[in-house]
Amino acid sequence: MSINQLKIQIFESIGSLDQPQSEQVLSFIRQVTSSTGGQNDHLSFKKRAMREIQIALDNRDRVA
Repeated sequence: MSINQLKIQIFESIGSLDQPQSEQVLSFIRQVTSSTGGQNDHLSFKKRAMREIQIALDNRDRVA
């Protein structure tokens, strides 16, 4: 499965959540990604993941 297909699946599954569930998921992801690691790649990955999740949530709000 390609990365784009995985992104689409994540976006579709987020779309089926209601507002409180979306906030819980986002809060969980923030907690998971907030651990401090000494690796630059890890930090870059976390930042990119958070940006893409926020974009997906913003797009979902526009579509709804």
